[in-house]
Amino acid sequence: MEKTLNDWRLMIDAALDAAIPSSDTHPELLHRAMRYGVFPGGKRIRPLLVLSTAMMVQRVRLSVEGSLERSIPPAIAIELIHSYSLVHDDLPSMDNDDFRRGLPTVHKAFGEAEAILVGDALLSLAFEVVSKEEAYELMGPETSIKIVHELASASGSLGMVGGQVMDISPVHPDIGVDYTEKMSDLKTGALMKAAIRCGAIVAGANTDEFEALTLFGELFGRAFQVRDDISDSHEEGLLTFSRILGIKEAGLYGSNLLSLAIDVLKPYEKQAEELLWLATRALGFS
Repeated sequence: MEKTLNDWRLMIDAALDAAIPSSDTHPELLHRAMRYGVFPGGKRIRPLLVLSTAMMVQRVRLSVEGSLERSIPPAIAIELIHSYSLVHDDLPSMDNDDFRRGLPTVHKAFGEAEAILVGDALLSLAFEVVSKEEAYELMGPETSIKIVHELASASGSLGMVGGQVMDISPVHPDIGVDYTEKMSDLKTGALMKAAIRCGAIVAGANTDEFEALTLFGELFGRAFQVRDDISDSHEEGLLTFSRILGIKEAGLYGSNLLSLAIDVLKPYEKQAEELLWLATRALGFS
């Protein structure tokens, strides 16, 4: 399983490399900075969710083939949107981080104005990737439109950006877990859920499969944020599950979310091996 997902990561990185203009393409500084913001990447969880879901549905549907290939454009788009959000999150007006993955953040390496434009360009490129002629022909016109709508909804004011606004808004000391759950579901969970729904869309999931995968995505996204909050519990910030619940209670909460997510896929256990492996490895609650 690990080899399969590593092979998929290489495929994702190759597709990202092909999608982003080369560093010697005008304007060179912008393209260098865009590549700096995307490479080297993290674990590529979101694009792997797209591919894993597509393969699950393909196995369930039996008659559907080529789902892995069709899932590449939305997988790349999801990662470009995620990368843009990280570049903007790191800005002085947001989280004000100097380092990411052991390297200077984009605004530290290239300047604050350039970092803002890098985020703008990555977001625009994401929608170009899923709407250009090659993707349109690969996925089909109806699927392509559905993917564009899914990505736009998940990344806008009713999704990721809305959650980011909640995160930077003034908070009252009595704000509790309900607010934190809502913020998490938007800021982190919306894009996670969209990744899974995109995989389901390109593979032709039926209504029951789509609803189950949507619920799995919601549970996975929230559990992922809980895990992230526990890992970063040493950092400042009031709106985290570890601060609101305490580290031990947050761990129990996250573990329960993971169990519920796995239960959702019980009917598809044999076909969803990559998704289930990702859930247990990426979340890692004991």
